[in-house]
Amino acid sequence: MKDLHDRLTAANPILENDLGDTAASPRAETLLLRILAEPPEPRSRVRSPQARTSRWAIPAVALAVVAVVLWDTLVPDSIPRQRYVTSGPAYAVLMAAAQESEATNTGRFWHTQGEIGQTLYRDHRGHRYMLFASYPTESWYPTDRRDGEGVVSYDTGRTRLRPVSAADAAAYRADGSPQPNENSDPDFGIQIPDMPDGPELAGNTIYEGDPARLPTDPARLRMAMLTWMRDHDAMPAHPDVWLFREGAKLLNADSRPLTPPVRAAVYRMLAGLPGVRSLGRVRDPLGRPALGVAMTEHTSALGTLEWQLLIHPSSDFLMATRVVVIRHGAMNPKAAPGTIQYLDLRRTAGWTDTPPEHPLPGATRH
Repeated sequence: MKDLHDRLTAANPILENDLGDTAASPRAETLLLRILAEPPEPRSRVRSPQARTSRWAIPAVALAVVAVVLWDTLVPDSIPRQRYVTSGPAYAVLMAAAQESEATNTGRFWHTQGEIGQTLYRDHRGHRYMLFASYPTESWYPTDRRDGEGVVSYDTGRTRLRPVSAADAAAYRADGSPQPNENSDPDFGIQIPDMPDGPELAGNTIYEGDPARLPTDPARLRMAMLTWMRDHDAMPAHPDVWLFREGAKLLNADSRPLTPPVRAAVYRMLAGLPGVRSLGRVRDPLGRPALGVAMTEHTSALGTLEWQLLIHPSSDFLMATRVVVIRHGAMNPKAAPGTIQYLDLRRTAGWTDTPPEHPLPGATRH
């Protein structure tokens, strides 16, 4: 076995101790297991022609493993090309937000206040209804370590439950108007699940790369995000929709805010995505005027969804991100068109030099 390992390592420096992560694909792993299953070669001074044949069988398969590993390493899945949009109402809204981002000055703290919410579906003792559950959030992120560590607060203890429709309200009252409860037993109340990072669909993992390492060019930013996904999980089934909603999450970042140049690049990347359309002048859930842009996503679990970004008319402030049901799916069969599946609402978000009322954990100055 040691001789085999030495030969593989000499043929391909990528291989690590004990063959580490050489199985870069199912095929490579199969070939590797085949090699490891070979019986050790008998050490005999006299070899028959058959023995000489088997002597070269292992290196031949080993070379196949090396070839597969090198192919997977040097020729990874390609990033799909994109047809870039360069005009239109949605393009104008997002490019204006990008310009506002570039003109923004940072401060000692990135501070946000708002609320997040989602629609819950309950079936308890024959009572079936939908509730919209929301709770307040607040975050502080310092740019200087002397100001402490960033904190994000999700105050689920102040969760509000609101029936979605009049019929839901009647069914909710008939069920005893249960309140939030951490106990999973439905007889004790309604369990509030963690706010998901959007629809949890196969092949649509969230982006978890380092925002500080993202490029400031929108084309390179797109490439960086998709490359990260390819290398850490899999290429999204619908890259443009994935970039739209993951870009919105970057703009809404609580604990790792974007620098103004990267924030501007995200807005420009969104502006160039095919399928983004304008909603015109709208109002956010708090009644504030906003400019809306949206993109449609088709899913099997939650049906057809519309991702909406509501942007302040004269700044880069992303006031709200909401996901509206256009057509229900398997996981939300009672959702009527227009139902808000998810909501991330910001009352305020921006840079400030004013510290929080209470020092952040680890702060050495006030």
